[in-house]
Amino acid sequence: MDIGLLILRLAVGLVMAYHGTEKLFGWWGADGLKGAAAFFGRMGYRPPLLMAAVAGLAETAGGLLLAAGALTPLAVLMLAGTFANIVILHLPNGLSRRRNGFEYELVLLAATCCLAFTGPGALAVDALLGLSLNGATWGAALVGAGLLAGVVVSASRTRKVSAGPAGAP
Repeated sequence: MDIGLLILRLAVGLVMAYHGTEKLFGWWGADGLKGAAAFFGRMGYRPPLLMAAVAGLAETAGGLLLAAGALTPLAVLMLAGTFANIVILHLPNGLSRRRNGFEYELVLLAATCCLAFTGPGALAVDALLGLSLNGATWGAALVGAGLLAGVVVSASRTRKVSAGPAGAP
């Protein structure tokens, strides 16, 4: 089980750190913070530069923490909120990724939520430090708080528009 949790944490965490560093630094051929801010502005997030920076930081830090299994509850909060916001953004497009839907983000959200309930496993920094904030009560609280944060951020958008072309930040 611990190896499975490690693989899950690495996959979700590193993918999110990848997305975050695209936004923050323009790594991996992305447009960086300026491009991310332009996208966030088109989607109605205000102020767009700040919102893009917050998203990039949450994705990068949350992803790296999750991958390491360090401060896993904090990582779950950051990523669950991020995924909830993205799912809501893509909701008008339906489930299909081909139509810029939310299927990919929903799977990442589900995986992140699972880790809130299971914890990061024995092959994690949290285990080395003796941190154990998981189980039904902690999992429900973490997932609920993360989802609520994502809904609040999404509700703060100034206008409702469908997400841009596939591959947008």
